[in-house]
Amino acid sequence: MSFFAMSTGDRRYLLALVVFSVIAFMPWWREMYVAGMSVFGWLMAILMVFSPTVALLVFRQERRKKTGAS
Repeated sequence: MSFFAMSTGDRRYLLALVVFSVIAFMPWWREMYVAGMSVFGWLMAILMVFSPTVALLVFRQERRKKTGAS
């Protein structure tokens, strides 16, 4: 029995975040460079910027559905 119910959207988001993190931390990304920075650095920047942004958008959308606001 879980502590609290997790919605399907939250589970999908968490799974996508874990999969992206596993891919981003693969060792070969450290040796490839794009625009003077390693691909690992680009992936970490994407992870730091887009993951909270997507989470906030999903949270906002779910809240709108619950309250019935448009």
